[in-house]
Amino acid sequence: MELKQLRYFVTVAEELHFSRAAARLHLAQSALSSQIRNLESEVGGPLLLRTTRQVVLTPAGETLLAEARAILAAADGTLARVQALARGESSSLSIASLGPVPGALLSPLLSTFSGRRPQVRIDVRALEFSEMLSALRTGKADVAFLYAPIEEDDMDVTSLISEPRFAVLPSSHRLAKSTSLSPAELAGETFVAQPDSTPQSWRDFWMLVKETGERPPISPYVGDNIEEWLHLIGRGEGVDTCPAIIARYFAPPDVVFIPLRDAEPTTLVLVVPHDAREPIIDEFIELAVEIAANAARNPGTGYAVPGE
Repeated sequence: MELKQLRYFVTVAEELHFSRAAARLHLAQSALSSQIRNLESEVGGPLLLRTTRQVVLTPAGETLLAEARAILAAADGTLARVQALARGESSSLSIASLGPVPGALLSPLLSTFSGRRPQVRIDVRALEFSEMLSALRTGKADVAFLYAPIEEDDMDVTSLISEPRFAVLPSSHRLAKSTSLSPAELAGETFVAQPDSTPQSWRDFWMLVKETGERPPISPYVGDNIEEWLHLIGRGEGVDTCPAIIARYFAPPDVVFIPLRDAEPTTLVLVVPHDAREPIIDEFIELAVEIAANAARNPGTGYAVPGE
């Protein structure tokens, strides 16, 4: 059993779709299928059940998925640490984010942390929607700025700041001239799809399922990053909701952002795999909580302490 095979299997298990998994891996679908068959032959039984409509994990596949994630995270973490040592660095911290992080938080956080720990190499990378958890599980990122809800048993979640939510509509939409919108006014609207690898509870939050009491119609088109997502909305494939920061950072001419009232606010969180906690990561998280609280006390930012 090779690490490469485990990576392939984990990607298929997260996507539950061979063609999407092959695209993520930049492989031909036939080659990916062959690798999975070889792995199943080595295991001695099926890991996935395939039909013309869906792919599902077998009990053996579910067990291997959990074990494979731990193995890959350990291997990637070891490689990162060895590479850092080879470069003459004592340690490194890989930070990922799903979309922009408020400047009132990120800039002072990185500058303060770097001042305290100048020997730590810090890398910051952007995530696509399909990577939001897999990057942490595979060790590509040590910690990630995401938005709640994140309800994964293998992840530790720390809330930082809350801010209002906005509705995102094509500029040609019948509601595009509204000064604000309620969830009820978006009931029945088609929402742009998120990758299947994103947690269902996370997708439900942005689709206002709690507020409307039902899941809305879903567009067949999937946006795997913010630019693709905005393009799909702009061309009329659906609507969505987003944190206020997206409305501040992006201004496509074919999309409008409208304040959403009577809806749960968004909460920016820091997420780290439970088994990957290290003193340097804990120190980073503690500093982030401190700086987030300071930002929330500034009335000009529009941020709030979660739960207050």
